[in-house]
Amino acid sequence: MARPGSLLTLGGRVPPAVGGLIAATVLASLVSVVGARNGLPLLSLLSFSPQAVLHGEVWRLVTWVLLETDPLNLLFGALVLFWFGRDLAEAWGERRFLAAYLGVAAVAAAATTLLSLAWPSLRGSVWTGLWPAADGLVVAWALLFPFRQILLFFALPVSGKALLWFTVGATVLYALFAGVAAFVPHLLAEGAMWLHASGHGPGRWLRRLRWPRRRGRGRFEVIHVDGDPDRKWLN
Repeated sequence: MARPGSLLTLGGRVPPAVGGLIAATVLASLVSVVGARNGLPLLSLLSFSPQAVLHGEVWRLVTWVLLETDPLNLLFGALVLFWFGRDLAEAWGERRFLAAYLGVAAVAAAATTLLSLAWPSLRGSVWTGLWPAADGLVVAWALLFPFRQILLFFALPVSGKALLWFTVGATVLYALFAGVAAFVPHLLAEGAMWLHASGHGPGRWLRRLRWPRRRGRGRFEVIHVDGDPDRKWLN
């Protein structure tokens, strides 16, 4: 009998955050696709639309990455989460992993929305799918493990560094064939994850703005001035 929590860990092979993210993506995708055929407007309410975001529907910045309408994309996307998410969750911690995955999707969608103000063809477009964020995970994994090897397409051994260039190059190639506008969120997600994983993101600059911590962490000491017990101050 499966022990409590084993479903989210896929039998203990991955951290619960990764298993939970896979389960949430599969469930949301199935419910939205089946619901769309039966009058449930979940897909249209949760997909990413710059036009809708500009009208205040900001939840779409995050929810779109949980919806995958193609079964093969869902299958291989779940495998990417399983393979690369496990290492990233262990290296970063589960909270940072989830924040990075959903945060990169939100940043890419927000940047696409801003671009749509000057790029009209983006404004009327609609996106769903986990692959922009999944590609970001591949980029992060490649940056963290540049010399580790994997079997690309289950046959070709490549290092993390080579996988990074392959992922970005394949995205650019698809964009050239299908139209750059359709792959703007993918390219932005990969760029945002590169900044995050390489330590060049906004967090680096925010850390530099922090005030230096006081030594002693709030413990005060009474100092007598010139040996006079009535003249003293706190340090």
